[in-house]
Amino acid sequence: MPPAGAEEYGMKAFPYKREPSLSGCAPWYFPVALRGRRARTRFGARASIALVPLAVLVAGCGGSNEPQDKSEPSGNFPMSVEKATFPSNQKLAKSTRMEIDVRNSGQKSVPNVSVTVRCPAGAAGEEGGGGGFDYKTAQKGVADPSRPQFVVDKIPTRTARVPGPLALDPLERSSAFVDTYPLGKLAPGRTVRFTWDVTAVHAGPYRLCWRVNAGLYGKAKAVAASSSTLPLHGTFSGTISNKAPIAEVRPDGTVVEVPSVQPSK
Repeated sequence: MPPAGAEEYGMKAFPYKREPSLSGCAPWYFPVALRGRRARTRFGARASIALVPLAVLVAGCGGSNEPQDKSEPSGNFPMSVEKATFPSNQKLAKSTRMEIDVRNSGQKSVPNVSVTVRCPAGAAGEEGGGGGFDYKTAQKGVADPSRPQFVVDKIPTRTARVPGPLALDPLERSSAFVDTYPLGKLAPGRTVRFTWDVTAVHAGPYRLCWRVNAGLYGKAKAVAASSSTLPLHGTFSGTISNKAPIAEVRPDGTVVEVPSVQPSK
């Protein structure tokens, strides 16, 4: 007879070694364990039922199978480039501005006027001439050969962007395209200006290819109007000097380039 308070295990004696049979007298804690398992099963079932609407909601937010260019109209849109400027001679750490003025010379609105700053795939280039604001390094064994040749401080926007303190705000992008800068719909007869403020950070030759687009997905095609003084694509090329400009800080806090620095007295 086991002492009072001792646990009792009802196990039959078998002539060979095996796990205890559940058909015999089971331990006292076995029903408790079963009750706990049944409770957890009921809770799991209720939780699974509750998660069904959430799964449906998540599946509905995953996007549709409609093509991205569904809303872009097809056709040719006459456009004109009235100005395209960028200094050919650059200096390290010196900020410059690139501007391209585009006019809708047709009779219907341009769906989404944009400018792509990147040379076509397969275009000849050299180190420092990647065809965009980046250049391709000649260093071997790098994961990504792209390196910044110009740091982009400002990108084209429809409305003037007011920077915050120290101008450390992130650049606002209106699309997921990396090298294409859209400004939205352009009405007939209207002109829009694309402006980039950049700072040279890598000395050597550079090459910036640009192209005007009427849409983002290729269905709306920009064609040069007869009145266009410039083609709808072009290239800015030149050299970035490794000599940084001489600059001084004025009393109002602005930094200006000067021909030389006068020694303080």
